[in-house]
Amino acid sequence: MALVMPLLILMVMGIIDFGRIFNGEIQLSQAAREGARIAALGAPGSFSVSDVGTRTRTALNNPAFQGNASVTVTVNVVDVAGTTTTANAVCTVADGATKYGQVTVSIPYDKILFGPGSLSQKAIMKCAG
Repeated sequence: MALVMPLLILMVMGIIDFGRIFNGEIQLSQAAREGARIAALGAPGSFSVSDVGTRTRTALNNPAFQGNASVTVTVNVVDVAGTTTTANAVCTVADGATKYGQVTVSIPYDKILFGPGSLSQKAIMKCAG
């Protein structure tokens, strides 16, 4: 029992930590997609960069993330190759369907035993789409 119990506890804690990371990545992915949708609608839809940030933070409904003021949301307009053409901006009418709205969301992760120090997800959607 003395040999097996520490290994069992370590394994259970690892499973719990992995589940928390996986859940957090799913929530961040959904929040990034929601922000990218607003960024892609951009100026034709009367949305601004602050609207993208607000909508992205609202989509983070994971109880572990609520109230975390250190959520970082980056909004860019990129071309087909993924090169940033306009930093800190949403899509405009001039971008048409040749550009993409890109949103990156990152948040610090408080791990139990294992895992990264922060979680991050990126979403890209075609402008005016």
